[in-house]
Amino acid sequence: MKKQINPSVKAHLLRSVLILLSLVTFNQDIFCQTPTPTATPSPPATECPIPRPGACTSYEAESNDNTGTAFIVSCPTCSGGLKVGFVGNNFGTLNFNGVGVAASGNYTVTICYTNGDAVRHALLSVNGSPGMPVNFPSTGSFQTVGSIQITIFLNTGCNTLEFYNPIVGSWAPDFDRIQFNCPTCAVFAPPIVTTNPATLIASFSARLNGSLNPNGLPTTFRFQYGTTTSYGLTTPPQSRSGNASQNVSANISSLMANRVYHFRSKATNVAGTRFGADRTFTTLSAIGPPIVRTDVATNVASHSATLNGLLDPHGLSTSVNFQYGTTTSYGSTTPAQTHTGNTYRNISANISGLMANRTYHFRIKATNTAGSTRFGGDRTFTTKP
Repeated sequence: MKKQINPSVKAHLLRSVLILLSLVTFNQDIFCQTPTPTATPSPPATECPIPRPGACTSYEAESNDNTGTAFIVSCPTCSGGLKVGFVGNNFGTLNFNGVGVAASGNYTVTICYTNGDAVRHALLSVNGSPGMPVNFPSTGSFQTVGSIQITIFLNTGCNTLEFYNPIVGSWAPDFDRIQFNCPTCAVFAPPIVTTNPATLIASFSARLNGSLNPNGLPTTFRFQYGTTTSYGLTTPPQSRSGNASQNVSANISSLMANRVYHFRSKATNVAGTRFGADRTFTTLSAIGPPIVRTDVATNVASHSATLNGLLDPHGLSTSVNFQYGTTTSYGSTTPAQTHTGNTYRNISANISGLMANRTYHFRIKATNTAGSTRFGGDRTFTTKP
């Protein structure tokens, strides 16, 4: 909205105006001013974008394309964090200029507004026509956005919608925006993304991790990665929705061994695109000691269980098994399995002949053809009675 005053001094000038105009009333959210002639409505815009028929189109009240004698004020819960207040009292006016349509006809407009009073009133003039009365019920507070819908006739091309109230002491609501073909006034927000540390880092592959909050909108998510912060490579897009933070990940391969890689998360919805912070990881050498991890036991019964772990043979043929027993001395082992390659794979082994209601310790062990041996951390499980 084209303001008549500089925003940096608006508060001081507004107080001066209120004093000069003799303050007559006050409520919890706005000041009411004495009668001042309503500004002459702006003529319809001669050029404006014409939305595709049926497309959701929104016009912000605080837009620089708008005119009038009302004021822009902060509104953290409104779209863009701003709204237009001080409309009415035979003083403030708000003109939405450049409302474009492809064909003349009746259109349903959704008016997004805030109102902490029981009801407020305004007149709506379309292209200079006599104002039609519009009632705005309470939204609960002047920081809570609500909406009403009305039907108006618009001309082909550009139109101007003016809101005003010529009655002294009577105010219109504060306006957030008007919309066509998008009835909800929920504030659209870009997704929230973070980049988390990479895991399962091998010689030629890794798993990229992050978190995403789609902010209630269908969102496309992916990772960008490469050997510099220019990235150059992306993971396949993932579609997510919801209003809560959720974990996201993607496996990448065909990397170079012993190289530093950069990566970050990227998410896009209709409200915008956001990027997570840049992170790095270093791939392993092509050949090296095996990499193992002991995972949680499953299928635990009175006399049996399944032991689980993770193995990257790290480029050499590797023998892997589990050690287990009632102490950290273990004493029993599962049959050896042989694996090779440079990727992580799940390892499991079923054990039986256990004692009921006893705690057992176990860990994974791997030895490659170069003689390197690695152990996973110790874990425990308790058999059922």
